[in-house]
Amino acid sequence: MAPPATAAARRSTARTQPRPAPSGPRRPPLRIFEPAPRRRPGIRLVRRPTMWISGILVVGSLLAVVAGDAMVAQGQVRLSTTQAEVTAAVTAQKTLQSAVAEMSAPTRVVYQAENQLGMVAPAQVVDLPEVPLDVPLPTPQTAPLPGAAPARAAAAAGATTPASTGTAGSTTATATPATR
Repeated sequence: MAPPATAAARRSTARTQPRPAPSGPRRPPLRIFEPAPRRRPGIRLVRRPTMWISGILVVGSLLAVVAGDAMVAQGQVRLSTTQAEVTAAVTAQKTLQSAVAEMSAPTRVVYQAENQLGMVAPAQVVDLPEVPLDVPLPTPQTAPLPGAAPARAAAAAGATTPASTGTAGSTTATATPATR
C-alpha cells in the first residue's frame, strides 16, 4: 500500500488508528503543591548580620568606585592643564628660535657691525697656514708687564720668612709670590 500524498491525508490516517494501552503501572493522580510551613523566626535573625555586612560591602565598593573615578577625573584635568602649558611653551620656543635665526643671519650681523658698531670690512684678508694638531707647539717666551716688575721684586724681597718644618730648632726660608 502506498503512503498518502498530502499532509491532510496523513493526519486523517493517524487519527483513525487507536492508541495502544499503557503496559506499565498507572500514574498517581496529580496534587497541588503547598509550600512547607515557615520555620522558627530565629533563623531570620541569624541572616540579618549577613545582610548588614553584605550591604556595607556593596555600599563601600560603590564609594570606592566613585572615589577612583574622581581621582581619574582630577588626573585628566591636570593632564590637560599640563598639555596646554607644554603647547604654550613649544609655541614660545618656536617664536624665540625664529627670532634667533633672524638675528644670526649673516646679512643682519654684517649690517649691525657696520652701522651700529662702526666696524669696517678689511681691505685685505690673509689666510693663515694650517697647523698640525698632533705636533706640540713650543712654549712661548713672555716678557713681564712693564708696571708689574718693580712690585714683584719688592714682594719677593720682603716675603722671606722663617717656617717650621716640624723638627725642633730647624727653620727654612720660603718666598711667596705676589698675587696680581
